[in-house]
Amino acid sequence: MKIAHSFVVHSVLALSVFALAPSLACKSSGSETAGGSGGSSQTGGHAIELGGTGGAGGVTVSGGSITSSGGASATGGSQSRAGGAGGSIGVGGSSANGGSSASVDAPQNDKQIVAMVQSTKEHATDLTASDVASLVADAVTKAGGLGFIKDGQTVVLKPNLVTAYTDIMATTPAPQTVNGIATDWRVVKAVADLVRAANPKGKILVMEGSVNSTPQAFTLLGYTQANFGSAVDEFVAIEGTSCTDTTTGALEQRKSLSGAKYWVNSRYANADVVISLPTMKTHLVAGITGGVKNLGIGTTPVGQFPSGTNTPSDCTRGQTSTAIDHSSPETLGQFIRDYYSIRPADFVVMDALQGLEHGPAPAWDSSGSYDYESSKKNMRLILAGRNAVAVDTIEALVMKCDPKKVPHLTKLEADGLGTTDTSKITVVGKQVSDVATPFACAQTTICPGT
Repeated sequence: MKIAHSFVVHSVLALSVFALAPSLACKSSGSETAGGSGGSSQTGGHAIELGGTGGAGGVTVSGGSITSSGGASATGGSQSRAGGAGGSIGVGGSSANGGSSASVDAPQNDKQIVAMVQSTKEHATDLTASDVASLVADAVTKAGGLGFIKDGQTVVLKPNLVTAYTDIMATTPAPQTVNGIATDWRVVKAVADLVRAANPKGKILVMEGSVNSTPQAFTLLGYTQANFGSAVDEFVAIEGTSCTDTTTGALEQRKSLSGAKYWVNSRYANADVVISLPTMKTHLVAGITGGVKNLGIGTTPVGQFPSGTNTPSDCTRGQTSTAIDHSSPETLGQFIRDYYSIRPADFVVMDALQGLEHGPAPAWDSSGSYDYESSKKNMRLILAGRNAVAVDTIEALVMKCDPKKVPHLTKLEADGLGTTDTSKITVVGKQVSDVATPFACAQTTICPGT
């Protein structure tokens, strides 16, 4: 078995977090519900090197030569505040029925709506494509629907395909569906079908930046034209032609809320609509992944954020302050907030069918205590909403994490781009108290696992 040199480097860098900060050690809970206990600690998050080889065939993937196409630029200021006062979380029912009740252009005193639906089947692995499509349609409708999408628009669907493997050495491919690591392609297909129904003449792009070769991740995880048909026009690798592509022909510079300028993929930045499709899981440094982090890290062009040891299959976006600083929740949270503010999500549909603790990818901590199988949580959920901060807040509470200790969420809340205040969020469908179960993570103060 051959392991890329950069994998070793990044493993050492990631594991050094434990040596330098003992307080980040994961602790397991004995009170898990269906889906297992224990689990795997993550060594470096979305920016971890997981080995692997170059792209495999089976799908046409657009690379670094793509230029900007259409659409209206959206910057941080266009998103609404999640205002309002009073009320309590979990006021479900019919409040989210209809098309515009959760609009990002809603008045400041409107509550954010987060829909949460759960399958009645016993195991996530029992779910068929039809089951998944029904769950997605139900959640999207409860969250206000996709009536804001107009025919002829360019819509970007951004899944989280952090890796296609169940082990840190990238030797064992993950199941294509309900693996808890990457967004189930059936969830994305269900959303694509809903978007296509509203937008028959428009462009629908699936865009991703995996930590390995994105074309390879697309193929291994079922993101192929055969599975998606006419629902998707292109599958676009954000890293360009390879993970060492430093060209800027497909990019443009945009200013963040902090005033810093970053290179951003033009097709992503100029899309009329961006839908974030994350998975429910914890994260070694950031605390949680979700709709925000899926864009705040996963859309960065890796050639502009090199790891220092980049290879054609190393898209890790760095582990140091010279690239994207993963040294603490605060430093990583600042970057996520800044980059996300350039092009916030217009809608979020979260794959919480499986759920994964010790995420965001199956790995071990320095003791080698955790494994993939025991990290899965069997949640059988789909979450949806117009505001990513609100959706991620409910995700955090479901995992018994503290959203007010997740820096990228609280920073965006201070910017007026969402809320972690549960009195300003209406949960429709399943309530947090119905489904909450502890997910362990490295930050005991964010996700204690109890």
